[in-house]
Amino acid sequence: MGKANMIIKNKSLAGFINAYGGLISVIIIMMIITTIIRPSFFTSSNIVQLLVNNNSIFLTGLGMTFVILSGSIDLSQGALAAFATMIFALLVRLQIPFPIAVILTCAAGGLIGILNGTIVSKANVHSFVVTLGMTTVLRGLAVAVNGGYPIPIDISNGWVSFSNGRVLAIPNVLILCAVVFIISFIILKRTNIGRNIYAVGGNQEAAKFSGIDIVKTTVFAFCMSGIFTALAGSILAARMISGLPSSCVGLETSAVTAVIIGGTSFTGGDGSVVGTVFGCILMAILNNAMVMLGIPDWMQSVMSGAIIIISVIYDRLRNKTA
Repeated sequence: MGKANMIIKNKSLAGFINAYGGLISVIIIMMIITTIIRPSFFTSSNIVQLLVNNNSIFLTGLGMTFVILSGSIDLSQGALAAFATMIFALLVRLQIPFPIAVILTCAAGGLIGILNGTIVSKANVHSFVVTLGMTTVLRGLAVAVNGGYPIPIDISNGWVSFSNGRVLAIPNVLILCAVVFIISFIILKRTNIGRNIYAVGGNQEAAKFSGIDIVKTTVFAFCMSGIFTALAGSILAARMISGLPSSCVGLETSAVTAVIIGGTSFTGGDGSVVGTVFGCILMAILNNAMVMLGIPDWMQSVMSGAIIIISVIYDRLRNKTA
């Protein structure tokens, strides 16, 4: 038994290295190069802070993983996150206790995700078109909530304290992100709905003939994206101490980049939230390094766009080889 367990562990380690070894190597090399040029990069405070600052990409990236694995895409995440900041701030202004305000905000995000998934699966409209349209709707609603003006949040609010607080020197935001990751991992790897998401993304027709409910599976994937995105919005509102309708522009692009860099196939059916975590870490390090190295904003945008194109090309080549 001991020898058998050792063999299984070695195979698991080999599979992990084969799947993520290259990505981890890139992360390490980037950290070394940046540290050589800017020694202040490799400090515990900077590393922790760059992870905290990118929590929105992490949470939306996990949500995007569900959607892309199912063979779709969610371009409404940035607009939904901005709308969520306004919803949370409005609820707080109405004296709603912060735990209930967070739950209601996430519920609103989940309902929007359900609406996206229902239109995509039942009306058979491509997710690109549906979520692009939803982006415009949500941006308009975010402005309508308070006439385009931000909604301030009392700094003494409990969610503000939580989102900026720590437990044993670990930021609460990172602990919350870890919990969301564990939930996502369990759903995708240990439940029937998770296996169905992979099946639908891999081959929808085959999944349908196997008795899998395509509508239910697609709606669930979009619902998870909506919940996680709304959670990211509520955290952002607490950290900005206000709801801001113009926030989170391009967040969905960063989420897609992190997911694809992490090895999830753009065509669906292949990938994992573990890869998304590494993709988010790489994005966080890259963004932080470009700022520390004084790279102009326009060049940062060019490099981010180039990374997306290269990642998609690599994904296509990898699928053809497979």
